[in-house]
Amino acid sequence: MERPRVTPENLREPLHAEIRKRSSGVEWVRWLDAALALRNCSFRNVVLITLQMPYASQVARADIWKRFGRSITDEQQNRDIRILAPVIQDGARKAIAQEGGAELEFDRARPARGGGRLVGFKVGSVWDISQTDGPELPARLQSPGRSTTDLWRALAYEVQTAGYTLVQGKTGRRSLEGLTDYQARTVVIRRDLDDVTAVARLAHEVAHLRMHDPKEIASAGSVMCRGIREIEAESVAYIMLAHHGFSTGGSSFKYIASWAAAVNKREPEKVIERTGARVVSVARRLIESVDRHLRRAEFSLARRPGLDATALDQLTARHDAVGRSFGGPEW
Repeated sequence: MERPRVTPENLREPLHAEIRKRSSGVEWVRWLDAALALRNCSFRNVVLITLQMPYASQVARADIWKRFGRSITDEQQNRDIRILAPVIQDGARKAIAQEGGAELEFDRARPARGGGRLVGFKVGSVWDISQTDGPELPARLQSPGRSTTDLWRALAYEVQTAGYTLVQGKTGRRSLEGLTDYQARTVVIRRDLDDVTAVARLAHEVAHLRMHDPKEIASAGSVMCRGIREIEAESVAYIMLAHHGFSTGGSSFKYIASWAAAVNKREPEKVIERTGARVVSVARRLIESVDRHLRRAEFSLARRPGLDATALDQLTARHDAVGRSFGGPEW
């Protein structure tokens, strides 16, 4: 028996209701953890997936599972997880309107990652790996556990690439673990922090560099970011550190609902959705950049004399092959 037809609006209503109802610090951390596992899903789809299947760990369309020799089990065929799938076209909007019908929700056309233009969203279906049968997935190339020293060096490279100077020293206040001075183009991390805290704070400051307009902050005459900016930077740092097996606790997230309400009292869920989308996007790009730097160091000619540039490229390709197959551009 087929499930009732669902429109994008049918998904958007429970999406916003779930965000409004559960926008606590604990739930925010749960969404960040899920975003790390569901690495090709947008924040809104992370919320939708966890709403329908709280412990989903790896989701894909039926055709993607088939590509890996797995199939949806008979009893799970009609238990698909509904998501908002992007509609990307190279042609004119006129062609889209003829195809989409009532199921298509139009957004203002804008460039899409990977080419084409995002013109809206339609309802898509995915299944979790627990709903499928078949051979084990190909193992990703596993890297050794990262040390805080490795992560510090990779993040220091991010600071340098952004045109800033990294300094370990005094921040001016005992309670302040780090800061970014946009006018002096300097990132300062307090010298007496333990290794994990220091790396987490550096990741936080790198997130500020990637997310927040230095001209806007410098013109305000402040080296600090408040409210949503702090939550964004701390959330990016949380995901990046969790990716490498370190926990930062996320204690500062308990204020997310009040900060969102301060921005938009009538619809705080929309602020949280936009914040989540920015955080997930920036965190994934930062993870890719840091991992790229770590792989270069790990497989450098100095460490691996028998590994030439071609072999390094092959290892990198193998490392990412399975992940690219699950969804391609972000859903």
